[in-house]
Amino acid sequence: MTTLERYLPRCRIFLLDGQKFRTNLLVLFFELPLRRETATKTALLAEILKRGEEPAKPARQAEELYGALWDVSVVKKGDRQLLLFSLETLKAVEMEDALSFLRERALRPLEKGSFNEKAVERQKAILKRKLDSLRDDKKTFARRRALEETAEGAAFAISGDGYVEDLDEINAKNLFTWYQDIVEKEEVKIFFCGEKEEKPKVLSLRRYFQGRVAVTEKEEQESDKHESPRFIQEHTDAEQARLLLGFQADVENSRRQAALLLLNQLLGGDPDSVLFQQIREEQGLCYDIKSYRYPLSPYLFVQAGIKEEDAKETGKLILKCLEKLKKEGVSPEKLQQAKESILRDYDGLADSPWAMVDFFAEQALQGKKLSTERFLRYIEKTEAEDIIRAAHHLKLKTVYLLSGKEGNYGEN
Repeated sequence: MTTLERYLPRCRIFLLDGQKFRTNLLVLFFELPLRRETATKTALLAEILKRGEEPAKPARQAEELYGALWDVSVVKKGDRQLLLFSLETLKAVEMEDALSFLRERALRPLEKGSFNEKAVERQKAILKRKLDSLRDDKKTFARRRALEETAEGAAFAISGDGYVEDLDEINAKNLFTWYQDIVEKEEVKIFFCGEKEEKPKVLSLRRYFQGRVAVTEKEEQESDKHESPRFIQEHTDAEQARLLLGFQADVENSRRQAALLLLNQLLGGDPDSVLFQQIREEQGLCYDIKSYRYPLSPYLFVQAGIKEEDAKETGKLILKCLEKLKKEGVSPEKLQQAKESILRDYDGLADSPWAMVDFFAEQALQGKKLSTERFLRYIEKTEAEDIIRAAHHLKLKTVYLLSGKEGNYGEN
């Protein structure tokens, strides 16, 4: 059951110190639950709102704002789909002009009362080609399929890019109705990275998104702890096969998230990692290998580019490396190197307004206090025992092989 905690303003605004930058960055996004029945509609909305009936008009307006950069996009963060509007301008641009431009992108389409049918059909065709082309990138396709299988039944498994087979049921009318629902009901988060003096003007955006929303505890999705991993093989015409192992991890709190982040770095995060050194450099069993995580998800993946005949041996060695790490742990020197690598990456946040917004948006989506210092302290305090514990919590869910011919990897 979900338990009501409190009510918050539907529109929340976060102000980041951007005095050192030459530009002001405004990011507004609607926070949507990721659902199969709406994922494609939302992805299509981004294309409609960006290009619309007069695609050249907003481009001219942005050019008039001293060459401002703007975009409308869909971003997947964990089990949420963000319909995101962004605008970056030089600080010489009047804030009222920047805010007016962003409001027009987000709200003006509703004033017309409908979307243009021809424009919707045109963007459906463009999105279809875009989705079809994803199959041509075998690495991206394999990652998507491995996530779908590993997170089956959870919102994480749903693609934020949408699905070709769902496009036929979308038309101008139901797409417009969906956008009305989003603007009138869904949560809005706005991030401004710029001068402090602009704060009152940015806060004025709240009046366009009135109301409050109930904040509830999320219902945990329990999985069968004794469930055996699934072996899935699909085929392609590519010469190189892609092998992916999908693990479910423990990210119950910030301390465990920090340990998993370091485990990922040590296991396959860079050329000095265990998997890269032992499987690629020493054994020569793969063209490339790495481990990675998706933001705001409890999953860790290992992906390798291999020859089909090396699939079984590579899979066994990946698991053997993980078992060795569980038993022997990690040396103080290796752990410190991993910490320094992650700390360098996050120290660099202060050098990019986009990186700052992305990091703090993820913190806000988790309901956490916006603080890089707090996060980095968790990294610094993580010990070798925490890494071992994180490794023991990994549960193999899926072994996925995208091969170039028929095979029987799942046997034996």
